[in-house]
Amino acid sequence: MAAARERLLQILEDLTAEEFRKFVFHLESIPDRSVRIPRGKLEKVSPVELAELLARYFPGKELEVAAHALGKIPRRDLLRDLGDVAVGDRPSGRGTPVIDLVEAAAVQPSCVSQQQLMKLARKLGRKWKTIAIEFLEVENSRLEQIEEENHKDVVMQAFYMLCEWRNREGGKATAANLYLILDQVGVNLDHDAYAFLRECA
Repeated sequence: MAAARERLLQILEDLTAEEFRKFVFHLESIPDRSVRIPRGKLEKVSPVELAELLARYFPGKELEVAAHALGKIPRRDLLRDLGDVAVGDRPSGRGTPVIDLVEAAAVQPSCVSQQQLMKLARKLGRKWKTIAIEFLEVENSRLEQIEEENHKDVVMQAFYMLCEWRNREGGKATAANLYLILDQVGVNLDHDAYAFLRECA
């Protein structure tokens, strides 16, 4: 499968920096939960290193895993570049074309729900306003209105701020995108908050 790995590397190198971060993020939600690349190995990983990790942890299935992550981004144009490369062994002796796996895996991610935003709001604490201004770019005038309408209730203030962000972003308001925004230097949420966002994606 050397040729398949070379094609995988080409695709990884064609991703933008933001798309590459999303690709790495979605490796956390692959269907086969019995195998995981340790998170520490994915930090600051390069395309070459990631291609090697996929080949090591998912031998013979690296393209299937890549198809799942690419479908989530989504970059269907790159998925088509995989063509009819076969993945895995079947009783018939033939593999499954990657493109068939792509069609099954490439489901448009849904927006975060109000219930999910409420759970996250409880984890933001008093950092919510700083996060709103510096990272979610919510207008200060709207934040002042939210504070006035929910006097002394920090959780509800954070919740309505997150709702404001979701309404503005529309279809882009997914758990994956929210994770990528909040997984920056300066946010510093606790581990449970990040774990929650990964589970929601």
